[in-house]
Amino acid sequence: MSLTRHLLTPIAGLALALLAGCTTYTFEDGHRETVWGVPAEDETLTPEERQAQPIRYREPGELPETR
Repeated sequence: MSLTRHLLTPIAGLALALLAGCTTYTFEDGHRETVWGVPAEDETLTPEERQAQPIRYREPGELPETR
């Protein structure tokens, strides 16, 4: 049992690390596409300003609108 635990811990950690850098897009027809990377955010906003913004949905391959 000890050997199993020692193998599962690094594998689970690797799986979580790989999923942390992904973004999943869901389209109107219901299909989903997962891509590497995280959508860029405006780093100059305060946490309160960022939380007050509405949710933005993006399509892969299209440039987001600038605000």
